[in-house]
Order: sequence, then structure tokens, then C-alpha cells
Amino acid sequence: MVNTSVFKALPELKNLGLVDSAFLNIKKWLEDDNYKEYWAEIKALIADKNVNELNNAFYKVIPFGTGGRRGKMGAGTNRINSRAIAESAQGFAQYLFTVFGEKAARERGVVITYDVRHHSLDFARVAAEVFVANGLKVYFFDGIRSTPQLSFTIRYKKAIGGVMISASHNPPSDNGIKIYWEYGGQVVPPHDLNIIKEVNSIRDVKQIDFDEALNRGKIIMLGNEADQAYAATVSSLSLGDYRDAKIIFTPLNGCAGTSFLPVLRRVGFKNIIEVQEQMAGDPDFSAVAKQIPNPEVPISLDLAINYARQNSADLVVAADPDADRIGVVSRKSFNNDEYVFLNGNQIGVLLLNYIIQELNNKNALPKNAVVIKTAVTTELLAQIARAHGIEVIGDLPVGFKYIADAMETRLAGRTFLFGTEESHGYLYGDYARDKDGAVAALLICEYASLLKRSGRTLFEQLEEIKKEYGYYRELLQSVFYPGMDGMDKMSAIMNALRANLPQEIAGLKVVEILDQLNKTVIDPATGKRAGEYVGFSDNALVFYLNKEKSIRVVARPSGTEPKIKFYAAVGKTVGKEKSEAEYLAIKKECDQLAYQIVDEMVKISDKISPGGEKFEVLG
Repeated sequence: MVNTSVFKALPELKNLGLVDSAFLNIKKWLEDDNYKEYWAEIKALIADKNVNELNNAFYKVIPFGTGGRRGKMGAGTNRINSRAIAESAQGFAQYLFTVFGEKAARERGVVITYDVRHHSLDFARVAAEVFVANGLKVYFFDGIRSTPQLSFTIRYKKAIGGVMISASHNPPSDNGIKIYWEYGGQVVPPHDLNIIKEVNSIRDVKQIDFDEALNRGKIIMLGNEADQAYAATVSSLSLGDYRDAKIIFTPLNGCAGTSFLPVLRRVGFKNIIEVQEQMAGDPDFSAVAKQIPNPEVPISLDLAINYARQNSADLVVAADPDADRIGVVSRKSFNNDEYVFLNGNQIGVLLLNYIIQELNNKNALPKNAVVIKTAVTTELLAQIARAHGIEVIGDLPVGFKYIADAMETRLAGRTFLFGTEESHGYLYGDYARDKDGAVAALLICEYASLLKRSGRTLFEQLEEIKKEYGYYRELLQSVFYPGMDGMDKMSAIMNALRANLPQEIAGLKVVEILDQLNKTVIDPATGKRAGEYVGFSDNALVFYLNKEKSIRVVARPSGTEPKIKFYAAVGKTVGKEKSEAEYLAIKKECDQLAYQIVDEMVKISDKISPGGEKFEVLG
């Protein structure tokens, strides 16, 4: 235990604003030898009277959100550190025993992968040490690998589950742990809540030295054989021999060099130009604009776009650090050197259109095919699918794990064709239960190559698709609430929206409301239940602004960050008979309305919880 002077100083910080929950969590850590490695850091914060950092680090236990547990690294209950990883692994192991029984869990074992972030290897080794100490066999990769390769390998090795050490596209200061179930998907309710209950009850963590466990054969190292199995499986999903595209590739200093590149090269793409500054794994993402390794954010691809202009490339293909998501930039036309960033909805539309087209050409489109998407993903996908007799499951909450679960539970004998979410996540094929940027890269490069034969670009093809099936504009506005009360401010917004349901947004009457948290459909005129929502519960409100449901806005707070997101969508039919001028007029009308809807939702939230930091509008 630390010396008494520290305990004497700690209560005095309450007068400076240290909250009770932080005080109790700090006291617990200073009294327990299990947290000894963090004492020096905590003592320094106390000596400096850094109440703000102490509050943020200790006011709560870091939660289990849509993508597992992730956040800033450091000492604290609200931080990612070795202890948080160890407790997560211990709780997961105990829960696996509860669900599957100790014999089955130990025979099948778990898979561990990790990405390029600071301490990812260290945290992966900690997780392995805990699993082995609990009697579980561990499959451990010999270097960085992608999240989708984890999903594939769990299925390939018939493991009972797995973990990925990653914070996805978060800043360099962050890391985290994603927890996966036996079918290769991230855990969904009730398992996620049950696991975190188990984690929160942990007092003692079992642990054995990594090298000792390796020498005893309890840790099985994976390498080339598993890599080849993954690359061969993804490559087999090629839909055509179109290989002419000139491609700019960047992993944004992440691990996509272990997944995207082997697949593209295996199938025969030769003209791949690498963004050299961003090829090496770099936990600081030093060569990425503003150190934001997120293919959803256009500035992240600035350097790659410069490469494209210099080389007259056809497209840019990018990945986030753990390579489950893809970013794409298309040449605007072959008559100029302009490039257009494609958002997640647009990439999904192109991928689905290509898949349907090629399968139809081969008479191979399943008669009982199903497309699965989240509720905030563009309805243009549903329009395309239904035009070809394909069913759509489209009411899922945000998070690809719900698409994976639907693949397991909602197909009822039908054939999964394509899964997609607006945040640049896609899956084609049955080899995994998570989004995979590698298969998306394969298909989008094939499509670009095919279109090139007729002198068209991906962007030009997207315009043709919109003219045929309808013009849809989707926007995403995130509002961040910094500080310890950020989550409370988000809750206040959602509570106020539910208590006083808007009757009108951006001059349009609200015709129906879907409350995914309370699993109800609401008539806004009466405020009463008008139906039932049968999917997973999620803290989201969907406001439909026309009877066709082609105009909507969704309010959804993050489960792990003090950030609320507003997803606006406006769609309108076009028709190929329309002139270019008429099409442009429809585009302008939809674009303006989408921005008006987002702007009004932000104004409503500002009145309830002022002081939010507005992120760049995406889309």
C-alpha cells in the first residue's frame, strides 16, 4: 500500500472538485497491490492536484460498447491498461465456462490478434496469459493481423471465441479489446452485458507467464498457414477477371498490408502503387493528416489522393488500422484529374450493384438471397436489392455485430448475399462474421477495372445507379461533449427528445417514430404506441418525415464516448428519362434538405445540452 501522505492529500482534492466515484476508485487502486504498477502515475496526478485528469480517469469503469471496450490508455478505471485487459480476459473466460462448460471451452480454445497501436502486443500477451492460466488453449498470431482475419480464424480453427486488441480508428492515445463469440462475430446481447457483469465482479485475475505458457504448448503460434487459408478464401470470392485498374493503396499506417495486399496480389492485380509514407505500421499514425486514421474522414486520404493525381490512378483504396473498413476515392472521369471521395453508403451501393450484376450474368444469383443492413444505412441499397427480387433485412441497430447475428439467426434457410453499414463496413461471402475491408477492396477494384473497359469510372457509374434507382443523400453530424459530464449531457438530449417528441423537423411533419430503446413504433400525433419493434434494443430514435420513409433522421448517442450522432437521409426517385438538368435539380433539393435536417437536430440538441463540439459533417 502507498504511504499515508498520499491518502491524506486525496480527500483534500474533493474541495477542488474530485467527485465521489473517482475518490472511491482511486482509493481502491491505492489500497490494492494488484494495481501497484499504476501507483507512481496516480501519486503524480495527486501531487499535481490534477483533478480534471483524475476525474476523467476514475469517475467510472470503462464501459462495454458497440465495439467492445476502448478508450484512452493510462492509469484508471476509465482507461485502457494491462489490468483492464486482464480483467476483461478473466471475465470472458469465466463466462465461456458458464455457457459452454469447461471441457468444451478448453478443448476449442480462443484466438488472439492485435494491431499496430501502442502496447497492442503487450495487451495481447496479457490476454493470452490470463486465458492460459484459466485452462484455455490460445491461438496467437506471430505479428499484427486484421480484425476480419480474427473472425475468419475463429471459424477456421473452430475456436470457442477470440479477442482483438485494437481501438479501430480512434486517436493514437487509445487502445481497446474487442470480444468475439464462437461463430466469429462480436458478442451481442445478452452476452455482452453478461460478460461485463462478470468483468466488473473480478477481484483476482489468474495469470501465467507468456513464455512459460508457450514452452508448455498452451499457446499455439499461427503464421503462414493461417494467412494462406484466409487469403485463399477471400480471393475465391472474385467475381470476374477484371484486373486493369491502376490502384493507389494505403493502410494508413495500420495492418491492411497483411490482408488487402495479399488478396489483391493473389488474384492478379499488378498495377498497385503503395503510399510509401503510410505503409509501415506506426502507432502514432504520423504520416496521416491530423493523425486521424479513419477512412470515413476525407482528409485522412489527402496524401493518397496526391499520389493518385501524380500517377493518373483510377482509384484509391484505404483501410483503417485494423483493416475491417475500407475507404475509396474514385477518379471523377478519364477526361480530367479530379478525384471524388466516396462515403460509406456510396461504396456499399457500388459493391451491391457489382455483385448482383456479375451473379446475374452467370445465372448464379440465389433465388432466396438476402441483403442485411443497419437502419441508418442508405435505403438506396434496399431499392436496388428489391428491384432484383432480393429480400432486405434493414432494421438493425448501428454496429456490424448485429448484421453478423442476423446471418446466424434471421436467414431462416435463405442465402446471405451482402452485409453493409454506412460506416464503411462490408461483407460478401460466408467465411467470416464481421466486416472485411479486404473482400470489399477485391470487389471494388474489379468493378473499377470492368468499368474502365467502357471508359467509365466508379463515380460515373454511381451517378447512373442513382438515376435508375433514386437519388439518396445521407449526412452524419457528430456532436462531442468533452468532460466528465459528457455522457450525462447526451442522456439529457435523448430523454428530452423522448419526453417531447418533435412534431416537425426542417419544415416536414414527423409521420412516425421508431424508438429502438423501448422497442416501440410511436404515432407522433398522439405520442402513443402504434406498433412494436422486434430487433435488438439500442438507444436510438428514428424520425420518419414522409410516408415512404425515404426521408428520416436518426439520433443515437455513442455507448463508449460522450458523442451523439445525427444521421439524416433524403431520397427521391429520378428515372432515366429525366434530363441532366432535372437530375441536378433533384440532387440540389435533396442535398439542401439533408443539411437543413441535420442543422435543425443540432440546434435542438444545443438547446438541451449546450457546449457540444461539432465534428465535420460527413457524407
